[in-house]
Amino acid sequence: MKNVIKYFMVLIMAMIFSNVANAQSNGGFDPTRFKAELEKFVSTEAHLTQSEARKFFPLYHEMCQKQRVLYAKIGELKRNRPATDEKCKAAILESDRLAIEIDELQVTYHNKFLTILKPGKLFDVIQAISRFHRKAMREAGTRR
Repeated sequence: MKNVIKYFMVLIMAMIFSNVANAQSNGGFDPTRFKAELEKFVSTEAHLTQSEARKFFPLYHEMCQKQRVLYAKIGELKRNRPATDEKCKAAILESDRLAIEIDELQVTYHNKFLTILKPGKLFDVIQAISRFHRKAMREAGTRR
């Protein structure tokens, strides 16, 4: 069950990043504005102090950058169907390995976040980030 949830979360994040990339090609996405809106929304929703926000967001953005690299590799593997069953199997296994690496990266950063924020506050931050991304996806859908 945990693997299904993790796979679902990876799929959602991949969709978010693909929509972001698509919006960029249309000239409608401003990464600086998106980052500022995310920070403002999360800080407000999770009641972060300025000190907590200053410590948390650089680490969070660092984690996201590393995850984006891994999601891009998964995307490359899924874009082109390999010619043989052996190569298909290798692509599937590599994609699975990368998904696990994303999860391990998240665990590592969650532990770092817990040195900055209390567990309850980190829980609120994670929920707020999720709500922000859902909101951003809804808004992106209505702009098209």
